[in-house]
Amino acid sequence: MKRRQESIIYQLAVSEGPLTADELAKRLSVSARTIKYEMAEVKSILPRIGAELLARRNKGYSILVKNRNLFDMYLEPLSFQSSLANNFGADDNARFLYIARKLVSSSRFSKIEDIADELYLSRSAIRDEVNHVMSFLKSYHLETDCKPGLGIRTFGTEYHMRMAMTELFAVHFHKVLLDNAGMEYAKWTQCSYEERQDIRHVFLHILRESEIKVTDTNTQRLAIYFIIVRNRCNAGYRLKLPESWKSEVVDTAEYHTARKIYDGLKEKFEGYDLPEEETVFLAVYLMSCRDLWSVEHLEKEYPLYYKEADGMRKELCEDMKKTCGIDLMYFPWVKKELCGLLVSIFISIHFGLDGLSRFWYDYENQAFNSPVSAALACTVAGFLQDRLKTTISFTFYAQLASLIFKITSFTEYDIKRQRLLLVNSNGLGLNEITKKRIESRYRHLIESFTIVELYEIRGMNQEEYDVVLTDTSEIAYHYDLPCCVVHTLSSEKEMDLLFNRHLIKAYQTEPLILPGEKIEINKNYRYTDEHEFLQFLSYRHGKTAPERERLKHYFKTCGFYDTGSLSARSVMIYLPASLCGEERIELYCLERTGNWRGKEVEYLLFVCVDWKNDWKRVKALENSFRELFSGYSNMKDFAEQGRPFLFKMIEKCLKYE
Repeated sequence: MKRRQESIIYQLAVSEGPLTADELAKRLSVSARTIKYEMAEVKSILPRIGAELLARRNKGYSILVKNRNLFDMYLEPLSFQSSLANNFGADDNARFLYIARKLVSSSRFSKIEDIADELYLSRSAIRDEVNHVMSFLKSYHLETDCKPGLGIRTFGTEYHMRMAMTELFAVHFHKVLLDNAGMEYAKWTQCSYEERQDIRHVFLHILRESEIKVTDTNTQRLAIYFIIVRNRCNAGYRLKLPESWKSEVVDTAEYHTARKIYDGLKEKFEGYDLPEEETVFLAVYLMSCRDLWSVEHLEKEYPLYYKEADGMRKELCEDMKKTCGIDLMYFPWVKKELCGLLVSIFISIHFGLDGLSRFWYDYENQAFNSPVSAALACTVAGFLQDRLKTTISFTFYAQLASLIFKITSFTEYDIKRQRLLLVNSNGLGLNEITKKRIESRYRHLIESFTIVELYEIRGMNQEEYDVVLTDTSEIAYHYDLPCCVVHTLSSEKEMDLLFNRHLIKAYQTEPLILPGEKIEINKNYRYTDEHEFLQFLSYRHGKTAPERERLKHYFKTCGFYDTGSLSARSVMIYLPASLCGEERIELYCLERTGNWRGKEVEYLLFVCVDWKNDWKRVKALENSFRELFSGYSNMKDFAEQGRPFLFKMIEKCLKYE
């Protein structure tokens, strides 16, 4: 089955409704004509995996599942495979993998013309993919030698070659089989499916009994790495490591675990009688991908790196206070987690494993669904990249975004407790039942309960209360205070409505959002490209030439990742208030659909906020923008309603937090 056909099936399987050929074409970065051509093959494949293709005029294509167990067995690994479209697009991904695998798999020269012919494409058609491959190889500290008439050859240290090969397996989920994008590469990952699972089980069993904790995404990669190690060693490729590495790692927990892993593999499988250098590098590998959150005393376990990491933490926190007006050390536990991240980057730099380009999946980088966390992570990453003179990897950037997202999640809004009046048509005593139920769920949001008869409300000072709870219909209620129907035998739905409509007002978010005069909606903006728009922002918000240059530098150094989700055909551009001089939220509704880093956009959101050392402000905008970017219709409604719609988005978040 072709990758494109798999991608079509995946898109139809996860869609909430039918998809037209045009909609599928946009998702897969191909033409509608290509989609229609592939549909005949898709239709013939589906019955073999327990499903049927439905095609309805003016509505599109959908899948009818007839054998759920059979279909789910097929879909599970495919969901991991298809998620790579987030990195490239289905066809671009296949081309990239083919070219990259070819260049790392052979010590011979490869001509671009020959590669293009093998892909049935012209040389110009693969130009972008070749450039992307060059960037990928460079991130692994590999070099390329280009000679006229011969082509391109990749060379570098053996461990960097192996790391690149491991990543180029692309989908490291253990149930996924290697695709057919590059058969020369397949010899380095050659292993039967059953033995591959057995190798993984032995490795995980030893890892589980050790004190080393490795993130799940890295254990998947390590399982592939062990197969590449065996095949490369059997072919005569040997590691050459600096002499100092062994003395640096020999007394570490990672080294002892690495030795046990290779001893365990040697006992059960052929080809793992490996030289000492392999154990040393595996210790380095484990150290670089260890989940340092689980390490109790970083300063004792990593004394060579902790002092540098803690010093960098202090510099970073001072810069964030100066640049963004925010204290990263808001909670005591942040110090340990931030130091852990910085220890990992110093380890990676020391062993030449920094800046490695990796494939990513939605489940790995959920913090990017919060544009504010991603934007602040960009600022942190930009500082570290300038200060350490290294490339900050996407993985490290994702970890920073997750840490910032965690800080906002643990931050609590100020609460103005609500004052409730309770009314029951069958007598005052029954209100005690309602009171008890509400207290058990919402005690932290309530200041007082006052039990009265309905007619008594008229003679009371209604400014002293917030909401009336009654067991009668709202139609029979004729007082100024808002009311909510809660019966003596209350339902879950009634309790939810009480919170969603009234108690949610206890959260004091109104002062946290910029005033209306600082929020600007620009409709029918004539957009050309990303570079021109960033130039426009620099000139609009930079009053002098030096200020404009600072803005340009920030956009260049801290804008190397997308700050925000593009799922709503929108992107957010963040600028610290210290560089702008005033707080602003500006929405640019494009006159025509534009392009931002290869993806279509219709809205550009510029945000410049002084956080005033208040994480509640961060949380408020994080909540509102996370919901704003979650759907295209939300951005459209914001363009029409402005500031009030941001509070609707905050309340939507509060309902499920």
